[in-house]
Amino acid sequence: FWRRKKKIDAEKNRRNMSEIDPALARDKYLRAKHDLDSKMTQIDTIKRNVLALEHDLKDRRKRWRQFRSHIAQMTNLSFDEFLNKKGSSGEVEFDHEAGQLNLIVQKDNRDQKSQTKDVKALSGGERSYATLSLLLAIGESLETPFRVMDEFDVFLDPVARKIALKTLVKTAKSMEHRQFIFITPQDVSNLTTDPKLKIFTMKPPARNAIVGGPQQQTLD
Repeated sequence: FWRRKKKIDAEKNRRNMSEIDPALARDKYLRAKHDLDSKMTQIDTIKRNVLALEHDLKDRRKRWRQFRSHIAQMTNLSFDEFLNKKGSSGEVEFDHEAGQLNLIVQKDNRDQKSQTKDVKALSGGERSYATLSLLLAIGESLETPFRVMDEFDVFLDPVARKIALKTLVKTAKSMEHRQFIFITPQDVSNLTTDPKLKIFTMKPPARNAIVGGPQQQTLD
């Protein structure tokens, strides 16, 4: 008996339960129970929040995959549409798992044998136009206020360049909420300015006889 009492007293001392007055002991018990109930309520709230966040995350991932699929489909359609303007056709294969995309270009949309998955097999002009078509197709889904293309027509033949310029200008004019800037060293005298199209021509570089290099250029 004394050994058990001694053990109980030691446990009371360890837990700071040395109160002899029952009222004080009951008060301590009630405060401890209130703290426990409060903590349990907080734990239940955290569990509900975790479940809600997990559900929201799954929903966001689902909508993100749907949006990604929509972007891929629209890019594919636009890419083929831009290539059709030159008598070609094409497809963009998206590999979302590997984070890659592959281009399939059919140089003649009436001849399936002209289809290739290796863009290196295309000529410089064909590759440039395919790249331009891809950039325009992807840009259809971007909400950037400015889009800039530099020397996009360097390797294009005259026919492809004329089609490219016409396509770029038409696309830019159809998106009045965005501003397009096209930079080219080629002649653009065949384009006519209007309220939506401005052309800025740089002066020919003046050679400095002393240092033999071009001076700073300014826009007209």
